[in-house]
Amino acid sequence: MHLSLETLLVPHDNALVVKSGRALTVGYIGPIDCVLCFRCVSKSWCALIDSPEFAKLHLKHSPKTNSNFWLLLRQTEYFGYKKRCFYPLNIDSLNSRVVTPRELTNPLRSSEFDTKIIGSCNGLLLISNTVDEIAIWNPSTGKYKKLPVLSVDREEDGHIRFGFGYDVVNNDYKVVRIVQFVGTEKGSLCSDVRVYSLKSNSWKGIDKEFPYYVRNKEEPGAYLNGALHWVVSSEIKIPLQQLIVAFDLETDMCRIVPHPPYTNERFSVKLEVLGGCLCTFHSFWDDFFL
Repeated sequence: MHLSLETLLVPHDNALVVKSGRALTVGYIGPIDCVLCFRCVSKSWCALIDSPEFAKLHLKHSPKTNSNFWLLLRQTEYFGYKKRCFYPLNIDSLNSRVVTPRELTNPLRSSEFDTKIIGSCNGLLLISNTVDEIAIWNPSTGKYKKLPVLSVDREEDGHIRFGFGYDVVNNDYKVVRIVQFVGTEKGSLCSDVRVYSLKSNSWKGIDKEFPYYVRNKEEPGAYLNGALHWVVSSEIKIPLQQLIVAFDLETDMCRIVPHPPYTNERFSVKLEVLGGCLCTFHSFWDDFFL
């Protein structure tokens, strides 16, 4: 008799009830590293936990618990030696007096380049050494996927921004790359927008116009509700107008999102996602306002 995943794994509070016939087994659905330990029980359990359906089910119920939030610490120098490492730190462990995080194996580790996190979504990270070396990485399982190389013409003259998110309708993780060139003529701007699909493992160009200048070079797009969000300006002038644009990962369409009033247009506005809401915080040099 074939049992569906929903029959095998029934959510119950913060646990999963594994149902097989009349037998019930209860297992905690907390940290993914604990769940992965059950892969050793049997081949069928291993196949079940490795299945995309289980990943969706775990992701569906993870937000209902408070124990699945992690900080990812990045160490770039160690006693004078260049050692670029990542360490996961469970938020709950911060209440402990002594915390010893374990080092993650960086799939792009290089003695020449500093690996940066340029996006995150549903526990997956978008990491990069250079604009030509990018990967989607699951730090919980160690699995990763390198993206096809997409070179940038006149890289030294352009400003490159990235965003990483999930297309719910098409069940596909996508990467958005925006390369912008500011012309010599006053206010002229040229944007090249490309979208990578994990499902097809390919890049595509976006023909639709992107008439906005993305403000913060170091800030990746903030993902929320199927869209990536950036702080942008409609004109290149000082002081820069600060708007919020949303790029829909299903339709590749852009729209302006209403935002709270800014106290000072000269302040730098940054975006984050907190508690299912898009949040703005303003900074002026080293001062921050939420």
